Amino acid sequence: MNQKESKSTQKKSKDYLQLSIKPEALKNINFSVADEVYSKDLATREIYKQQRFEQGFDDTETWHLDRTMALFLVPRLKKFIQVNNGIPYGETIESYNEKLNFIISAFENYYVTDKYYQSTDSEERKKLTDDVRIAVDNLSKLWFELWW
Repeated sequence: MNQKESKSTQKKSKDYLQLSIKPEALKNINFSVADEVYSKDLATREIYKQQRFEQGFDDTETWHLDRTMALFLVPRLKKFIQVNNGIPYGETIESYNEKLNFIISAFENYYVTDKYYQSTDSEERKKLTDDVRIAVDNLSKLWFELWW
């Protein structure tokens, strides 16, 4: 391939990437906190940007890995409920979806909202934490049933 063809291919690839990922969808595949944490440090942000380009994620996604995984799972579990066409043995559609919705709710309440960090009520914070523990337990029990 000559240099002119190579540049043309690179431009098409770049255009395709820009067209294929909607900005609102980016939040479902990029969980980096680099821009928030290093808002005034362009050099460090560039390092993390390069990591995302090379690895598909950057080191900041591992600082709070439970949060990263929860944020990854929430929209996918919501979609799974919509498209799933079966249930595990011993479950009803209602019981299965209730467990999945509990997982979603617990993760959203703890990780998506600021309820935990803004709360001054220790009982509320304990409930939010306990709900996430129960959600993780439910998720582990359903782990091999998350397919359709």
